[in-house]
Formats: sequence, C-alpha cells, structure tokens
Amino acid sequence: MESNQTAGDGAVSGRDADLGDPAELLTDVVPRLYRVLRAALDEDAALPSLEQLRVMNRVAEGVRYASTLASARQMRMSAITPVIDALEQRGWVTRAPDPGDRRRVRLELTEAGLKALDAGRERTGDRLRQVLRHGDSGESTTDVAAVAAWLNQAVRRYDDERLGSARRHRE
Repeated sequence: MESNQTAGDGAVSGRDADLGDPAELLTDVVPRLYRVLRAALDEDAALPSLEQLRVMNRVAEGVRYASTLASARQMRMSAITPVIDALEQRGWVTRAPDPGDRRRVRLELTEAGLKALDAGRERTGDRLRQVLRHGDSGESTTDVAAVAAWLNQAVRRYDDERLGSARRHRE
C-alpha cells in the first residue's frame, strides 16, 4: 500500500496522516464527523436534528432572515423553509414581521429554543470529546483546540467573503 493510503478499516497507513494533503483528509473526515454528530442527536427525539441545530446556532449568532440563512448554508429557500417550519412547530423559533420592513419575516429563538440549542450543543460536544479521546495515542502533540479554532476562523472568513460577494452581486 502506498504511503498515506487508507486501509479497509479507515486507519491511515504509511507516513502520519498529518503529512498528507489536508484538503483530502478533511474531505474524508468531515462527512464522517457529520454522521457521528447526526447520530448523537438522533438518539434523543427531544433534541433538534443536526440541521435544525445548525440553523438555530446561526439564529443565535444574529442571522434573522430565512434568505440570509439559506445563503449562509448554501441552500435554496425551498430547502431551508421546512427546517424553519419544523423549528417553529416545536416552539423553538418564532417568526415575526421585521419592524423596519414589514414584508420581511424575522426569526427569533424562544426560551425553549435556547434550551434545545444548549442541549444539542452539549450532546454534540460530548460525542466529539468521545471521538477525540480515540485520537490520543499518548505520543501526539497536536493541539486540537488550536486546529479547531483555526478551522473555525478560516471557514468564517470564507463565509464572510462569499456572503459579501453574493450581497454585492444582488445589489
């Protein structure tokens, strides 16, 4: 097997995985982590789905309009609307006319929504910590918190740039 190829069990063989192409590694790892998080939330019907949690998180961060959510999530309005509908049915989000433009609908998390968001974050955080414990071989010097912070910053900057560009094209 060539260096850095994946064995049938998902383990990386050859030289260390951190010496491979990060984009290729993340292309494999991110969907697997997504499945782990989705499964953690699906274990308890009282928790939001992963997609609902992601939308609730954006609303909590100040994204108030469905169109902005759809843009930020790279989704069509027809795909984001059922997610918002489900959040509203569960009492986690409210829709209200925007005071500055009554044609627009503003989203707000309810108290129950904030509690569900916290519970979902706690569940996903616990599950990620379980996964991360499996990566500690005792020899590792990887600062996972620093890597996570760096990835968060890179994605946020990418989103800001992409959303800013999309807004300029609409104007």
